[in-house]
Amino acid sequence: MKTLIIYSSKTGTTKRCAALLAANIGADSCDMFEITEEIPSLSGYDCVAIGSYVRMGVIDKKIAAYLNKNKDELFKMKFGLFICSCLADKVSEAITKNFSDEFMDNAAIIDWFGGELPKDKLKAMDKIIVNSIIKIAKTDPTFTVSEKIIPESITNFASVLKEE
Repeated sequence: MKTLIIYSSKTGTTKRCAALLAANIGADSCDMFEITEEIPSLSGYDCVAIGSYVRMGVIDKKIAAYLNKNKDELFKMKFGLFICSCLADKVSEAITKNFSDEFMDNAAIIDWFGGELPKDKLKAMDKIIVNSIIKIAKTDPTFTVSEKIIPESITNFASVLKEE
């Protein structure tokens, strides 16, 4: 099965997750493309995985545009969607906000791969926001921050895509 993995990564977390997904599927049967590069046609692929970081509750605008532009073609094939976010308690909200019911109904799987807060890769304003998020999470037990990738989610995602 030939799989295309398209992703957008701001700090490198989604890129690492895409690479782990390719390794779980079988890297020799996967092509990976960052959305900023030229994206190949979906023809020739049996399956597509599309992933994005979530920032302020929203996926990357290029990924959103790609999904909308190619939805008819995607709905005719097996595809999965994944997000990376450090806000564990906002995952369901991010998924429903960013993926329409049509995508929810047609995707083989939609999942969260965890997230990271790599402060060394953030710009000044982003560092302030991240520090605020961490401070809130320490004092508010209903606010959950995940600072790690979840390998089990990636493995499960790959298994679903590989199913015939």
